[in-house]
Amino acid sequence: MEVNSNMDDRVKLFVGCCSNGEDAESMAVLEYSVRKNSSLPVDITWMMQTHDETSPYYGWSTETWATPFSGFRWSLPEVCNFKGRAIYCDSDFIWLSDIAELWNQEFEPGKIVMAKGGENSWRYCCSLWDCEAADGVMPQLAMIKITPFAHQSLMNQFSQNREIVQAFEGNWNCIDGEDLPLDKIDALHYSDMSTQFHLPRAVARMEGTGIKHWFDGEMKPHWRKDLQLEFDRMLSEAESMGYTVDKYIPTDNEFFGDYIKESQANYRNAHKWSK
Repeated sequence: MEVNSNMDDRVKLFVGCCSNGEDAESMAVLEYSVRKNSSLPVDITWMMQTHDETSPYYGWSTETWATPFSGFRWSLPEVCNFKGRAIYCDSDFIWLSDIAELWNQEFEPGKIVMAKGGENSWRYCCSLWDCEAADGVMPQLAMIKITPFAHQSLMNQFSQNREIVQAFEGNWNCIDGEDLPLDKIDALHYSDMSTQFHLPRAVARMEGTGIKHWFDGEMKPHWRKDLQLEFDRMLSEAESMGYTVDKYIPTDNEFFGDYIKESQANYRNAHKWSK
């Protein structure tokens, strides 16, 4: 793997997450795991819907999104003022290797984003951006925010425009294990909505808040018991180190409230490994 020797000495990590604390357990595991395994300092920005008009995450058209944060990944270059690098990931990640190994990967000429992909499929739910190179390529953020189908449109545009997209090296967006042993996974993305490791805890926790969890489909156990056990172990370890779930739950007056998004009532397991 080629490494860029002129890198910033701090990783900028942007994480798409929920505004009502629905993924607090996941946020605790993500932050603890990435800091535990990183050889560089990591600055984390939690990207969530808000009523704060000064925030770049205010006022988005979200009605076509599957999650409350689906389209925020496209904001990184402009939010970073088209300078430096930035990594995006969803909140349902466990970082099992040093994120600096992803951060330091070298961009090929003309590429503006690295992601998991190949000839026919790209996944931008974990991506490394060259924000400066994206200047002049990305639509203006103001337009992305108000365009209902911008998220899907940009995914299609980037996936069809291979000269600006590069596959990163390593298993940094390992979707629900992908039949790999745990020690071969760099970053685990427990992506299948119905089997997410934090979901039973989160749904039960939120019952007393008066706000329903946004996932309205059927919950099922994950088919990889070893991965569920790893999440449980990491959550226990995180809380013992001070990354307690309550730190990621908004106060009563900070709750965002109901989201405008697609229902997942008819959600079906999305991956070939599902039972």
